[in-house]
Amino acid sequence: MFLIDFTLNLVEQIFIFFNEVSIYLIFGFLVAGILHVIFPETIIRRHLGNDSFGSVIKSTLFGIPLPLCSCGVVPVAASLRNSGASRGASISFLISTPQVGADSFMITYSLLGWIFGLFRIAASIITALAAGIMVNILAVKERPPATGILLPVANQETYKQRLKTFFSYVEYELLGSIAGTLIIGILLAGLIAAVIPDGFFERRLDHPFFSMIIMLVIGIPMYVCAAASTPIAASLIMKGLSPGAALVFLLCGPATNMITITTVSKTLGKTSTIVYLASISIVSLALGYLLNLVTATYGFQKIIMLHGHDMLPNWLKLLGSCALALMLGWYYVKTKLLTKTDKGKTMSDTRTRIPVKGMTCQHCAGNVKKAVEAVTGASDAEVNLDDGYVEFETTIDYDIEQVKAAIISAGYTV
Repeated sequence: MFLIDFTLNLVEQIFIFFNEVSIYLIFGFLVAGILHVIFPETIIRRHLGNDSFGSVIKSTLFGIPLPLCSCGVVPVAASLRNSGASRGASISFLISTPQVGADSFMITYSLLGWIFGLFRIAASIITALAAGIMVNILAVKERPPATGILLPVANQETYKQRLKTFFSYVEYELLGSIAGTLIIGILLAGLIAAVIPDGFFERRLDHPFFSMIIMLVIGIPMYVCAAASTPIAASLIMKGLSPGAALVFLLCGPATNMITITTVSKTLGKTSTIVYLASISIVSLALGYLLNLVTATYGFQKIIMLHGHDMLPNWLKLLGSCALALMLGWYYVKTKLLTKTDKGKTMSDTRTRIPVKGMTCQHCAGNVKKAVEAVTGASDAEVNLDDGYVEFETTIDYDIEQVKAAIISAGYTV
């Protein structure tokens, strides 16, 4: 009987979280897709040059609305660095981009309210600026390890081409980049809500600063995207965790993980890596303390708004849940089942296959596909994430070294 009651409660909690975030996540995807159409990566590259402090500000502002996940931003930041962006600009972009985007802000708004949502954006800007400026000041004399000559990718997509692929971009690159971690995040949020009793963290972690330290230690090495981390943070707040500790997790989790730390060390050097981690840690703790102070002073203790958020009618939320469930279902059918049928086919003489390392999501696959197809003589590229390779059609005048250089310049390893 207990097992049945627990299972029913767990399913109910998972559905509550999924139903609450779905419609807002879809709104966020649409906004992010529009930003992708309006602002191509070429605009970003042009503005992140050698003007150290100016480029830090620009990279932070560019990074906030961009829909790149924790893993997808790594090759982009590495590519920006190799295209001439300063160390500080690369670090700022690496921090601000995955911390909050249009989709994660909408989820934050739906679960934690507009106060927390706006504070999260401000905190992301402050964290990225502080880290970028400190890297420019303290790591200016460091020579990063040699990474080879990386050539910029040519033939960027036109406005019309990006508009034509709008829905494909939303379904595969945006949703595809966070699908797995989003599902895990919602499941963990439901599990926390079902298992942990109310007020648990208030009794066990009654010291706010100690709880922030714990969230910092958990968040730095952990890979979690901004959208997936939000339901987890919301469920922890419901169980008594301080808003400041949740903010520390939301700032450190998406901005740092072992892949990001390794990439920063290889492309920017050890000093930059130490400054990058120290800046995030110190600023996150300070902002978490500030958020706790603000919520206590101005009466925002009930910042969690999961069960009282009636801005949208229930029928619209249910419609959003159905739409997101269908999108997730189609994504997994298309990428995990239908693509399997092509593995047994014999490759023709005009197609070439190159192993590629560093691809972790559909956004990575999209970057590699664009890089390959931008090279003269290479077309119809297909990327296999599971086996780690790209296969493409070739003509007699194509140069495989140019293809390799294009892939490397996009931030991946051949």
